[in-house]
Amino acid sequence: MTIQIAPLAALLIVAGYVVGFSVFKYTARADGASGRGDLVASIASGAIVATLLALLLTPGFGQPAAAPDSPRMNPASNTSPW
Repeated sequence: MTIQIAPLAALLIVAGYVVGFSVFKYTARADGASGRGDLVASIASGAIVATLLALLLTPGFGQPAAAPDSPRMNPASNTSPW
């Protein structure tokens, strides 16, 4: 079974992974007991970056909501048979 992933979604996944991995490697360079890498910070930063990119790259973001067209009234539909 093949699952299709939109190119934008794949880009968001890759960007989140790269940022998370970079944060993990950066925190792993610290000296002492905290030099093992901060897994929570790397996951959180990757998720935040992916979420922000999704909001910014989604078509229509930041655009005012279009007002729905006013319904056109049909004079024949307003008459009641009763």
